Amino acid sequence: MDREEAKKIALDAINKEIETHGEDYDFLMAPQLGKNTWTLKEARESIINDTTLENSNSNLIDGIINLYEYKKKLEQNNK
Repeated sequence: MDREEAKKIALDAINKEIETHGEDYDFLMAPQLGKNTWTLKEARESIINDTTLENSNSNLIDGIINLYEYKKKLEQNNK
């Protein structure tokens, strides 16, 4: 899976959530100092720009790629 495929998957998922809840709906909350809540709009912008969420080290595209690689490795180990 390349970054463009992962980006499309992430955008499709975020856009569905925005259709359901609106872009101001909370996407993520984390108990930390500083910014600790992110909206669906902020998540979509970070996906479009391929950046981390503000004040975090979370890149949603990297998360999808990492999950894909993990699942691929599990499947290979179970053969």
